[in-house]
Amino acid sequence: MNVSDAFHRYAEKVCEQIRWKKAHPAVAQEIEDHLTDQKNAYLAAGDSESIAEEKALLQMGDPISVGTALDQTHKPAPQWGIIGLVLLLFVLGGIIQVLLLKTIPAGNDALATRSAQVLFIFLPLSLATFVGMYFLDFSFFGKHPYVLPLGLLMVDLAAHLFGVFYGGKRWLILGSFALSPLALSLLFPLAFCGLFYRLRSQGRKGYLISGVLAAVFCLFLSYCHTFSGVLTFVFSAGILMLIAAKKEWFGKKNQTILLLLFLLVVVCLIVLLMFYAPFRYQFAFRARTIFLPNSDVAGDGYVPAQLRAAISHSVFLGKGKDIVGISPILIEIPGMLRSDYLLTYLTYHYGWAVSGGLVLLLAVFLGLGFRKALKQKSIFGQMVSLTILCTFMAEILLYILANLGLWLIAPIALPFLSYGTMQLLFNMALAGVLLSVFRTGEVYRDTAPH
Repeated sequence: MNVSDAFHRYAEKVCEQIRWKKAHPAVAQEIEDHLTDQKNAYLAAGDSESIAEEKALLQMGDPISVGTALDQTHKPAPQWGIIGLVLLLFVLGGIIQVLLLKTIPAGNDALATRSAQVLFIFLPLSLATFVGMYFLDFSFFGKHPYVLPLGLLMVDLAAHLFGVFYGGKRWLILGSFALSPLALSLLFPLAFCGLFYRLRSQGRKGYLISGVLAAVFCLFLSYCHTFSGVLTFVFSAGILMLIAAKKEWFGKKNQTILLLLFLLVVVCLIVLLMFYAPFRYQFAFRARTIFLPNSDVAGDGYVPAQLRAAISHSVFLGKGKDIVGISPILIEIPGMLRSDYLLTYLTYHYGWAVSGGLVLLLAVFLGLGFRKALKQKSIFGQMVSLTILCTFMAEILLYILANLGLWLIAPIALPFLSYGTMQLLFNMALAGVLLSVFRTGEVYRDTAPH
């Protein structure tokens, strides 16, 4: 489309009146498109090039007046309700961690020091990360889709070469920071999202490549990270690809390809479960404890038995009834309470009303988030926000199931509340990116596929 210099100057003059600079490209494009359409209409009516251009400019009106009017409507749109929910959950998480200080045995200076680090270093750092990501231009992940995947690959490589072997995986230790494979897995869905958006330009071929790429991500996560990370990724990426097919972001009639891709992912997971020995062993015994809860309470059923005992003796409000027969040691260990079994602890010691209230707040957060995400005008805005929300949803579901004693796989975290330190940091970062989409996504314009 050819746009005259006069139209460019007019659009620039309009944009000079708009204080929100991020809106300038979208507004300028809209103004120039409208002027061009008007000019073409006058040309079709028989006017000359110069006359048609002059009439189009006159019809638009004074650029300063137009820009001043647009300045009133083109402003960042912070979602204060969702921001308030995130900060409320974050503060509640901090309060819970303070309450958990009383569970630290006297004389355990190492654990007390670690708890102090969580409260005075990681909490402010996580909040600062949230604010930083909130003001970051989320389009970075679309313009530079290889940065996050390559960054994760470099971290995994460093962990493999220099990390400490713990829990069957290698952790990268940087002073007070311990980059766990479990925490890092939270970033893989967002890393896939940027690549998925870039592959949109290749239509159906790009969609097929995305399916293969998703399978590669799954295998990489299973080897370098955890199966919790695999399931979280499959949940997020699967829903993203379903929505992409439904909305025809990669072209029309992708149903056959979609089925093939889902079969590919399912086959990969089945192969993983059948032939990857650690997962095969864990699933066989953990699945038995779900259907036969009293089997092997001293072995593989030890964790589920304790969790179910605590849950079954809990009351609506206040501390639960005394547990007879099984000593609930698991929900008295401070390290476990901070990260994996926070909901069970709160349910037993404070009642179903407290833990249920926290889950309700998380459900409201997800509901408001999904409603706003589906209203995003840009494809990339929808992709990023839906990916992050699905990551949170997978975390919450896995965490609730584990805390109910359905302990098939280890939970990652309860977003904003449980304090695996790096999990908290990454969850707050993801929340910041999500709210960045909601704040500025209105003026983001997708790059046209080519």
